[in-house]
Amino acid sequence: MQDQEKIKILIVDERPERLAALEEILQRPDLAVMKAGAAKEAAMLTLVHDFALVLMDVDTSGLDVFKTAEMICSNEATRHLPIIFMTDFNRQDKGVFQGCGAGAVDYVFKPLDPDILKVKVDLFLSFHRQKKDLERAGSELRQKLAELNKSKEIIEKQNLKLSELVIRDGLTGLYNRHHLQTIITQEFARAQRYRTDLSCLLMDLDFFKQINDYCGHACGDYVLREFSGCLARFTRRTDYAFRYGGEEFLVLLPQTDIKGAQARGEAIRKWSEERAYRDGERKVTVTVSIGIVSLGMHAPERPRDMIALADKALYQAKAEGRNRVKIYQAENLETAAVQGDQAILQKDLRYLKENLAAILEKTKKASMESLELLLRDLGGDRFKKQNRRVIQYLHLLGGKLGLPSSVTDALKRAVIFHDCFKILLSEEVLHKKDRLTDKERSEIEAHPAMLAELTGLFNFFAEERDVLLHHHEHYDGSGYPKGLSGEQIPMGARLFAIVDALVAMTSDRAYREKLTIADAMKELAENAGKQFDPGLVQTAMELSESEMRILE
Repeated sequence: MQDQEKIKILIVDERPERLAALEEILQRPDLAVMKAGAAKEAAMLTLVHDFALVLMDVDTSGLDVFKTAEMICSNEATRHLPIIFMTDFNRQDKGVFQGCGAGAVDYVFKPLDPDILKVKVDLFLSFHRQKKDLERAGSELRQKLAELNKSKEIIEKQNLKLSELVIRDGLTGLYNRHHLQTIITQEFARAQRYRTDLSCLLMDLDFFKQINDYCGHACGDYVLREFSGCLARFTRRTDYAFRYGGEEFLVLLPQTDIKGAQARGEAIRKWSEERAYRDGERKVTVTVSIGIVSLGMHAPERPRDMIALADKALYQAKAEGRNRVKIYQAENLETAAVQGDQAILQKDLRYLKENLAAILEKTKKASMESLELLLRDLGGDRFKKQNRRVIQYLHLLGGKLGLPSSVTDALKRAVIFHDCFKILLSEEVLHKKDRLTDKERSEIEAHPAMLAELTGLFNFFAEERDVLLHHHEHYDGSGYPKGLSGEQIPMGARLFAIVDALVAMTSDRAYREKLTIADAMKELAENAGKQFDPGLVQTAMELSESEMRILE
């Protein structure tokens, strides 16, 4: 055992021969015995070394033992250091009481009995070890608490960031359409309760598609971000600005009547008309059309009715030539009469549309059944289990999101296409355990385009084609094949990307072990806002444990 690992004790006696004898009695592998022949030396040594015990001889002439003991016990650093006096006093002698008053915790009477001395020394060494164990445990506990507090802070920051991602649009930083439902319901109820006004501005950037087509999506994204900054400039702290979708924006103005809303809309329109967007060498000007509605003037019954009226006002603004602000105007009596004459025609047209839609759906179903038979013959049937799990997840999430059955049916068809057409990939790529080569990665990245090409043979599979082509796009724009981001990626593709990843992570793969559902959900959360739509991730994480277990 090395010296630094030994427990230290101090023996104090002015006679060297007695120090040597005492040292010999106490000699053992786990002890480091230090000696002092003078009071001043003993006091100094206790300040430098961490002693478990001090043994002091009392009957030494010229050595003020009691004074030394008092000095040790009065120092903050050494006041808990136990001192044993070795003495010729009788137990009834008053010197014993004086020693106790000076700080002694015990006495050893002379002539010294080695066995008794060792027992008493062992007792205080045991106390010392327990003290050190407690100090170490306390230090470890404090360190663990510090680590836990740090982890708590990190988790709180991550939760805050995830919460922001759920309610914010990734491109513009404005609130997203998902959060709009919460806010407009809240503000609509507040306005009705306190009898205050509430106005809504729904706006659309005019001819925005031309910017994406001729200047590229990067330039289009730049315009969207800059226009979002404009909305922040023209809204108060109590107002709300949302990216409603694509190039559409919505501003909610609590405690604002129709005149105030019109003035705000006109200010935004004028700013847009005069604004030149410069993205590198490109310079574009984009006007805006705005539809306005207010609770006080139009008295919509529900929040969604307010948005519907604002949408009609926006349509009127665009129909009248764009680059204008339009307050919703109720249809006049003449329009109502004309609509009455057209009622029968509209009814017949609706009847035809419904029946044609039913025929088209049957055609789709028959086509899918034929395709499945063909692909089963080619070997696509081996992906059936994964296919079933993906469809089950889609069904659950579609229910949570309130998607119409027509949308979920289109997604299910896309899933069948995706998994069955894996026969287009080589066996080496499907079962490879090592890192993919550039050629193999190119083969995988070409797969969505091949799927889109095959489904392109059927015009009525347009929705499925969008899902298959864009489900490898990432929410932050880092995916392929077109580098789309945020809500530029079709909703179905964003949803399928999450479900496909969840099933893949919880299935056996040649290149890695499968994850538990809890670990897979953690992976989704960590990639929300990067690879996946944070709002859809949040919905996936709201699935109950019983729902998730059914899919294992």
